[in-house]
Amino acid sequence: MSKDHSFWLIGSLQQHEKVARVVRLARDVIQIDRKEAPPAIVGVISTKRVEITDYTQLLSTEPRTQFILSIPNVALWTGRAINDLEFKGVAWGKMYDLYRALNNEANVSFYRNPSLTFIERLFNQHNNIVRVERLFDHVFRLHRKTGDSIVVALTDAYEVTADAVRTAYDTLAPFDVLLKNTPYGRVSQLGREVADQLGVEICDQSSIFGRLAS
Repeated sequence: MSKDHSFWLIGSLQQHEKVARVVRLARDVIQIDRKEAPPAIVGVISTKRVEITDYTQLLSTEPRTQFILSIPNVALWTGRAINDLEFKGVAWGKMYDLYRALNNEANVSFYRNPSLTFIERLFNQHNNIVRVERLFDHVFRLHRKTGDSIVVALTDAYEVTADAVRTAYDTLAPFDVLLKNTPYGRVSQLGREVADQLGVEICDQSSIFGRLAS
């Protein structure tokens, strides 16, 4: 049986300034009572690769689970799991996503990661993209009107160094393009050299438009 993380999470969340109380409802399911917002029901999973089967049981609780939290933060969410949860109206993410949801959503099930939402909208609005297929939370296959499909992986690194490129490649490959998913920071020359060695391209949010059109 996997490790039960709910006790650790209770201790961590009780330090949140907007949380009044945290109650364990079941194994890996907690209720977060907030001072100025409705309670949030959170299911906790621990796996390196999140599949639908990893959280199905957590959605059968009453009251219904509103947010599925992955611990540790390095977990990869499969596109199938993400699509399934969003179809069912359940939020998903890592610890920083849960904190954002607690801070900003009256109903935490409405939460969506703003950075990923932005980039997915960018892809969908490109005039050469006919379909956006999410492979993982940070990897998309973009089907184009003109040209072959392209697999784009996202990096949240402020500075895309050689190590950041290698880390993204080890975690997310295979992909064609590594997209710097923030307007801040820069791509280092060594980062570009390593990308060339690995046979991938690096784009930022401005240059990706031209790459998708070509």
